[in-house]
Amino acid sequence: MTLARSDESALVALTLEYGDAVRARDVERWTATWTDDARWVLGDGRDVVGREAIVDMWSTSIAKYTTVVQLYLCCTYDVDGDTARGRCELQELNIKSGGGRHVMAGHYDDTYRLTPGGWRFTSRRLTKYYAGPPDLMGDFFTG
Repeated sequence: MTLARSDESALVALTLEYGDAVRARDVERWTATWTDDARWVLGDGRDVVGREAIVDMWSTSIAKYTTVVQLYLCCTYDVDGDTARGRCELQELNIKSGGGRHVMAGHYDDTYRLTPGGWRFTSRRLTKYYAGPPDLMGDFFTG
């Protein structure tokens, strides 16, 4: 028996699938969370359009780390038919290939579209609150 999911629970599941695919370094699962025409904005000239380009950038970026864990703290969603908007706060814990440890805290402003395969990200825009070492001696961002 399959349980019917509400749109909100399906969006939560999409967000958690994204984070778990990052942790597992599973490019196939991570790719499946995006629409073909998606946009990923990470700041500092890192604005990528199209799933193929997004996956290329992610693959290059994730190769710089031995470990990446994303912890989603809370998310809100506003569904309007087959589209939705949301905001998800997260903390990311990283170990770089050279051994350095790094923490990032922030949120994603997201847009979603319901596809035949379920809800997918059409855009994710990252706003950072903190980036730096775990001792919090790094940069806090305001705005």
